[in-house]
Amino acid sequence: MPLFDLTLIPLLLFLFLAAWPLALYPLLMLLLHRLDGRAPAAPEPADWPTVALVICALNEARVIGEKLENSLRLDYPAGRLRVVVISDGSTDATAEIVRRYTNRGIELIDQPQRRGKLTNLNEVIPSRAEEFIVLSDANVTYEPQSVRRLIARFADPKIGCVSGKVILTNTARELSQGEEGYYSVEWMLQEQASRIYSMVGADGAMYAMRRALFTGCAPGTLIEDLVIPMSVVGKGYRAVMEPRALGWEEGPSSPAEEFRRKVRIAAGAAQALVRGNGWPSLRAPLRFWFLFVSHKLLRWLIPVNLLGALASAAATVWHPLSQLVLACFAILALLAATRRLTGWNRFLFNAPYYFLFGQIAVARGLWRGVLGTQSVLWEKANR
Repeated sequence: MPLFDLTLIPLLLFLFLAAWPLALYPLLMLLLHRLDGRAPAAPEPADWPTVALVICALNEARVIGEKLENSLRLDYPAGRLRVVVISDGSTDATAEIVRRYTNRGIELIDQPQRRGKLTNLNEVIPSRAEEFIVLSDANVTYEPQSVRRLIARFADPKIGCVSGKVILTNTARELSQGEEGYYSVEWMLQEQASRIYSMVGADGAMYAMRRALFTGCAPGTLIEDLVIPMSVVGKGYRAVMEPRALGWEEGPSSPAEEFRRKVRIAAGAAQALVRGNGWPSLRAPLRFWFLFVSHKLLRWLIPVNLLGALASAAATVWHPLSQLVLACFAILALLAATRRLTGWNRFLFNAPYYFLFGQIAVARGLWRGVLGTQSVLWEKANR
């Protein structure tokens, strides 16, 4: 039997499309990253611009006091940073706690009914007078220099959005190894994409933008930290990562919480693609299209391409290559199932489990995003 025949073309194509965002593209970017070396720190401006740190909060009484104390300790020139908290229909003591800080310069916007993060941002951001907006979650602790480091990058007039580096802590034990590996690669990819041209999206827990570039998101938008940066890039500006702007956030406390998060992100990606506001502009440089397809589009489609490879291998099961692919799928599933059933905390089991766990969540999210069945109102984890 010949080693290769035309019936294997679909299988090889699906395998390549899955392998590119998983391994080949990261290896290419890692090589470029090491050749480029460490990027120099951005010089600080002589005259610091005004900034509004906007925090959307829903029933965050457990953490909002700590967040405000952290915000007041940020090292930014006096009178140039305004902290704004939007309480989105909170039914606990969130708004009451924030009111205790209004005499220290904290501004409260208390919405009596829950409307969703995007509705609030669409109203609040255009009404601000500050030159820059920093968007933050209520449960994220910022390193004191973080806002300075974000804003310093805007000395480059072509930069319109800057994302920070948020590190997850106290992640559920069964997810921690896979998560650490994922984020170490993801941060490298974001840094290198920033050097080549621009990131695709930003970290919703910490990112800054020029207020004048903000375009209101369409009703029902699921993930604004993709749509808003993409609109900035569509205006001819860049979205970059600043790895020295650090924050810390509690990671998922259970696989169920992480599964819901991944479903929502994938649903938001599919929604943005269907609506058209998740694609680069046709005027965008080819290198940005390369980054978008490699880092985001093909990654979102990994479960689709893996299913395609599985179906293609099953259809050509007489060929040794197809048999090898089917055997690899079976071993991967067996290791993941063993981890699920036994709880054995070893990398040999954790990696397949985290990978398949994530791909099932992405597939479900893509389905929901295409059908429009994912709720725009995020269900906060009960911790």
